[in-house]
Amino acid sequence: MIARTSGHQAVTPGASPKVLSGSGTPSVLAEHIPQWGPSAARGRDALARHPRAGARGDGLVPGATRRLLTAWLGLGLASLVLAGVFAILVAFARTPAVELLGARANLFHLALVSHVTFSLTIWFAAFAGALWTYAAWRSNYRLHAAASWTGWAAVTAGAALIAVPALTASGTPYLNDYVPVIDHPLFWAGLAAALVGIALQALAYLVAWARGRRGAEPLEATGAAVAALAMVLAVATLALTWARLHDGGPYAWQLRALFWGAGHLLQFAHTAGMLAVWAIAGAIALGTPSEPVIGRGAMRLFVPFMLAGAVVYLVWPPETLLINRVVTWITFAGLGGPTLALALLTLAAVLRARRRLGALPWSSPLFAGTALSLVLFVLGGVMGVVGFRQDTRVPAHYHGMVGAVTLAYMGLTPALLELTGRRPWRPWLTKLQPYLYGLGLLGIMLGLYWAGGRGAPRKTLGFSWADAQALAAMNLMGLGSLLAIAGGLAFVVNIGWPLVRGAGRCTCSPPTSSR
Repeated sequence: MIARTSGHQAVTPGASPKVLSGSGTPSVLAEHIPQWGPSAARGRDALARHPRAGARGDGLVPGATRRLLTAWLGLGLASLVLAGVFAILVAFARTPAVELLGARANLFHLALVSHVTFSLTIWFAAFAGALWTYAAWRSNYRLHAAASWTGWAAVTAGAALIAVPALTASGTPYLNDYVPVIDHPLFWAGLAAALVGIALQALAYLVAWARGRRGAEPLEATGAAVAALAMVLAVATLALTWARLHDGGPYAWQLRALFWGAGHLLQFAHTAGMLAVWAIAGAIALGTPSEPVIGRGAMRLFVPFMLAGAVVYLVWPPETLLINRVVTWITFAGLGGPTLALALLTLAAVLRARRRLGALPWSSPLFAGTALSLVLFVLGGVMGVVGFRQDTRVPAHYHGMVGAVTLAYMGLTPALLELTGRRPWRPWLTKLQPYLYGLGLLGIMLGLYWAGGRGAPRKTLGFSWADAQALAAMNLMGLGSLLAIAGGLAFVVNIGWPLVRGAGRCTCSPPTSSR
């Protein structure tokens, strides 16, 4: 077992326990890593009391947990590197001033599928693994070591297999909603391995949570459990859909039906993960956690809708569910109310911190990432309702939603890196990166939304349809892409260099014991 030692234990003999809690008690992370908490002076005092813990997380987290956390973070960083390469191809192929790929539509579609796969499927899976590892450590849950490492190995192997057709431009791209694919044996094998692997890690967390949960658990522990359940349901629904698909229909239509239900359930997983990070930010960066009882209740409201989204595949054929809008309405109803309630709780925590502290910690990447995540999530939600049409306003909407999740995850990553015994490469880059990436995403969203209003088609190469305003809008999208790519590169270098440099000291080999 791993992750038994947690923030609920004393760090050094004779010292009072410092709990990473949602009750307002100063957290281990905020006290031992001063830049993440609202009071640097308090952090320095804590370091003086616990000199052996160090500012880098050594002594706070058991070695087995550090190794698993390092492994998931490393996989996430590698996926973002590949996602960034394909993002350059996609963004500048659709920028009128560049037109990087010319008229080679097949290469554009291959790059688009590869970008979505590594920036959404693999990156989100890898960070979910890191989040479940962190939540188990903080809440003193026992994660099963063999299941966790097997899950990580399967996702890693799957990502490697997916990379082969992506990098060699092999196979036929299919631009399904939520989970686009490349029709190539290695891609299918890799996708299956990655999904099974992350479902295994999700199950490991659910078992640990069910055995160790208590009434006063941190809000992020509940959010992580909801995300884990959604992930397991998504993979199970995908398997059920595959078993119930009818032969004989157009292949592209069958692929859309295959991923329709699972893709909607993945939205629950990603949203719950983002909300868990918001809760962590409230407790650590602000010292003003969201109301835990209300927050846990709102988190649990996701569950009946998630179950309904899976059960309907026992009632209707997958092809029918693709067109009868049942899955869409379940998802819309299930995500809307609870997410709004938790967003309001987060905003209330920010306002309380503003009154108490006098100024908000805008230099904290955890707070900045959460604040920008909230802004993008709200703006993306508005874009999904106001003037929404099947043109580039669709990617404008989902860049807001997906970007909100990514920004929240990026904001938490430097703190998780500290818990592995490492520090980000450059402090100034740590502070700048969320703003660079967030501003870039804002440019992408506004450019795509504006262009959609001028008739810009989705997933299409070329500009024969465009007027002057549409060309200006797509160039704005290109400028935003440049900033977002710069922000992504800053993140990869700032986090990746310490991971690589420290690999000899903190290896990712499977642990042999729970301590």
